[in-house]
Amino acid sequence: MTVYSYTARAADGQKVHGSIEAESPPAAARMIMERGASVLSIEERRVFHFPRILRLRSGITAEECIAFLQELSVLLAVGIPVHCALERLLAGEHGTSMGRVIRTLHRAVMHGMSLSQAMSMQRQVFSSVLVGMVRAGEESGALDVVLRAAASFLTEVHRTREAVRSALLYPCFLLAATLLVLALMTVFVLPIFAVLLADLHTALPLPTRLLLAVSAQMSAAPAQTILVGGTILTAVGLVLRVPSVRFLWDRFLLHLPILGDLVSFGTWQMILRILAILLHSGIRLDRAVALACTVTGNRVLERRLQHVERCLIEGHSLTQILSDEPYLPPLLRGMLAAGEEAGELEHILPQAADYCGRRAEAIGQRAAALAEPIMIVFVAGVIFFAVLSFLLPIFDAMDAMM
Repeated sequence: MTVYSYTARAADGQKVHGSIEAESPPAAARMIMERGASVLSIEERRVFHFPRILRLRSGITAEECIAFLQELSVLLAVGIPVHCALERLLAGEHGTSMGRVIRTLHRAVMHGMSLSQAMSMQRQVFSSVLVGMVRAGEESGALDVVLRAAASFLTEVHRTREAVRSALLYPCFLLAATLLVLALMTVFVLPIFAVLLADLHTALPLPTRLLLAVSAQMSAAPAQTILVGGTILTAVGLVLRVPSVRFLWDRFLLHLPILGDLVSFGTWQMILRILAILLHSGIRLDRAVALACTVTGNRVLERRLQHVERCLIEGHSLTQILSDEPYLPPLLRGMLAAGEEAGELEHILPQAADYCGRRAEAIGQRAAALAEPIMIVFVAGVIFFAVLSFLLPIFDAMDAMM
């Protein structure tokens, strides 16, 4: 018997966490459902969980995941049951990484789990956002429609991510090349230069002393230097996983110029797109907001959405709740209020999401345009510092000789 940790939603709508002993994940899920709860996620309990930054990737690309959703939606749309559709998809993915994922899904579904429950066991492949959308499709009886919308949504997100990555490729390459050259100079050139400076018997300026100290440390103990650097990066990653620290970091990001607007509009685009899909699938607004909480990736906005959910359950209108929402752009506030008053919220949400997408794209292009000159100035500053460190002691020695 294996112990599994799980997250479930009780009959009253509250999330519950716990552990259960069972022979397999499907058996554990059945035991949880017998208690009247809906399984959100389940995984084998381990003594120690490596942080996400150290986990191996699943090997599944975004294109493969999108293709899987599109093909599955087509099969379900023509009336093929989920387990049969997965079996047909498995035949075309034999021996691939995606094929192994589909085989796991098919086995779980055949053991009585729903598709969303099976996907929640593959969190390294399917995000909590996607699992929530699939669960909404199952609840509304329009799983094929939701899968098709999810594929379109993921395609849009992937396209935006690739555009940002392409825009930042040159600045990142420039930064990496500069740091590499600086490291090579520090390790190989500065030790020779230090011997020459010692023969001059002159006081070294501060920039030169700093570079020589770094060079001595890297030359004397390169493995120790790399280990210390890796330890610092790992420590930063672990600290950012602390909820209170992550909340402060996310709030700091939202208040940054340009980048804060990019994060805000990009996140609201995903939230509104998810809400549009869920409402179209027949999910109640409060339930849709609860599911959309998993899409944010930002603890501040997630907490604000949880506040919206509580107010909706208490009977407040969306217009009243959003009237004092500090992190919602004013134009979006007006669009959503107008949509609710006209009873067309389901139709106004895609338009609001499109608006956020256009704003995020425009801000991203402006940020990418600013990144290049900023990186050039930074690289120039690094080169100037290095050259100054070389030349200042030579100038001082020449002055002393004269």
